[in-house]
Amino acid sequence: MNQHNTRPASVWDTGRTSTRQQLKDRYIGATRSDGALTPVIARHIIATYTGADDTVCDPNPGAGIVLSEAVRTGRHAVGIQPQRRWQSACEANLDLARLAGPTGTATMLDGVDDPRAADLPGAIDLVLTGLRHTPTADPTRVLVRLYDTLNAVADWVWPGGHVIVTCRPWRRHGRLIDLPGQISDAADAIGLVPADHCIALTAPIRGNQVRPRVVTRAVGTNDDTDEHGQPLARAAHVDVLVFRVPHTPADAIAAACEVRRAAA
Repeated sequence: MNQHNTRPASVWDTGRTSTRQQLKDRYIGATRSDGALTPVIARHIIATYTGADDTVCDPNPGAGIVLSEAVRTGRHAVGIQPQRRWQSACEANLDLARLAGPTGTATMLDGVDDPRAADLPGAIDLVLTGLRHTPTADPTRVLVRLYDTLNAVADWVWPGGHVIVTCRPWRRHGRLIDLPGQISDAADAIGLVPADHCIALTAPIRGNQVRPRVVTRAVGTNDDTDEHGQPLARAAHVDVLVFRVPHTPADAIAAACEVRRAAA
């Protein structure tokens, strides 16, 4: 397994190109509905935390952006079959990635108990997945599903390997939910060690300022207005929560103590 010690900058300039342009000619149109993260963000994370021939796993791949970018960059990609609404898009995007040229491999498992998991190229170097939700979703259920997903695959990761979760800002009834904090709590319950919290921009920087793309569709949903009913700009960033799998049980104990000290 490759060891990667480079720590990325706190803010990543990953929003120069619109998501529409990032998807053009690389992904099918239905991928636009999958807003968990962008191809540029996925590619940046994969390049930062893995090397050639490493294995990247997305246990909740949606339309397959993480898996496709892993394949395109010569990594081995491992996914678990997505929800039915995403299956055809995920398969089509992986086909496009394979046709792009010399690539890595892709394995789609039917579940965490799929016996083919024993035949994977090696232990996982990076688990990367995006949190998905709808404006009316129950945050508690979304986070419980995330916990169950990460808990099921954490043992697949090399000691010292990384588990990364991305999330977009989520407002309910005009109020911002502390998703990064709740994701960190879920990761702590699994025994993962917090390593970094980065901001990946989804809007361009102009004149030393981030320029959010303005909502152009009709407003009226919880994600489009603040608590006073005023229209909001599109979110200009994605939170990137980086965790590490402990090398030893002592690492996990030390991490838990650090969390308790920070909360005191």
